[in-house]
Amino acid sequence: MTDLSRASPMRPLRERPFFLLLAVMLVFVVVYPVLHESVGSQTLFDAFRTAVLVAALRVIFAGRRRVAAGAALAAVLVPAIWIGHAFPGAVPLPVVFALHVLGLAFFGLAVASILWTVYQSSAVSADGVAGALCAYLLLGVVFSHGYWLIEAAAPGSFRGIGESESELADPRHSQIVLQYFSFVTLASVGANDVTPVRAAARGLTVLEAICGQFFVAVLIADLIGKKLAGPREGSAGANTDPR
Repeated sequence: MTDLSRASPMRPLRERPFFLLLAVMLVFVVVYPVLHESVGSQTLFDAFRTAVLVAALRVIFAGRRRVAAGAALAAVLVPAIWIGHAFPGAVPLPVVFALHVLGLAFFGLAVASILWTVYQSSAVSADGVAGALCAYLLLGVVFSHGYWLIEAAAPGSFRGIGESESELADPRHSQIVLQYFSFVTLASVGANDVTPVRAAARGLTVLEAICGQFFVAVLIADLIGKKLAGPREGSAGANTDPR
């Protein structure tokens, strides 16, 4: 019989790869907006983005076939995020445009990897639920990159009110307000201070709202179905007589 008192305390962490990513994502989504009000630092925003990217690597590396793609995208993305700090001044638009294309691809790959891992699991676990939440939050990040690409290609695709208007006009801060818009759209809450005014922006907004509802209806329902159909992972044999 296993001596639980001698079990490694790090083992649960190794078996729960999504918890770190979820923690970083929650800090990025909840804590950063509060800090932005008081600090308003682009450096802080880029630091959080880098932390999310590094945490997402652990998820992508879980699949051997995705290692090369994830590592290659990350090797380009991290320097691209910080290029504006290394070379003060306006970053060429093609460089920023490429950054958002790569960001969309990287986080899209992370979402696909998470959903595949969660779907393949035959039972419900705490880490599986954390993974589902990670995929949901990263989906908001993916769409925020898409919104920026639309705004960059056709300036004025989004209209802001008050502070959001000035942030949308600044290429270095537009990603912040568009990420906020992405998350409230994903949750079908709606943002009164940011409005899509052109066809492409409206179309992507509708698509994200549909994806958010579809995600909750299908993936969460799948988790509940697995929970009702069988025991949690690791509970098999829990009632077995050790003798």
